[in-house]
Amino acid sequence: MALYVDGDRVSADFRLSEVFIGYEGLIHGGMLAGVLDEVMWWAVAWGTGRACLTVEMTVRYKRPAPIGRSYRAVAWVTKATSRVVEAEAEIWDLEQDAVCTTARGRYYLLSGEKNREALAMLDYTECSPQVRYRFLKEVEEPRGEAEQDQGHPFSPREDPARPHEDH
Repeated sequence: MALYVDGDRVSADFRLSEVFIGYEGLIHGGMLAGVLDEVMWWAVAWGTGRACLTVEMTVRYKRPAPIGRSYRAVAWVTKATSRVVEAEAEIWDLEQDAVCTTARGRYYLLSGEKNREALAMLDYTECSPQVRYRFLKEVEEPRGEAEQDQGHPFSPREDPARPHEDH
């Protein structure tokens, strides 16, 4: 799944095959939840420059999501402290122009060596140079603990970037 950044929002367009069927032609709810978790994780990571762990997630299924349609998942950060970041996300059915699934999540920010290890494990081969620089500079030139604990504010992006494919 290719992810894109536009400002403080991370999005992903996707279409799932019948392999992911849950009931009579509908996408399995667990797959939708997984997509929402993924885009929220990246919204938090992009906004803070740090890897994180999902600690809580609530999903609301608002309308059926049929297999074979085009969807867009969009996530953004709603609240951030030095240790925990909250995010929200939606999945849009692009053919119906309607939200079918929403989520709220809380993410624990990793710091120090755990953060560097998590960021080093990711595959950046399909990422833009901007994304590689943002995350790999932390692996190669880590910030001090005090800097990490203060968080990293969002800033507007001039060009949409692709944070990562197949995280």
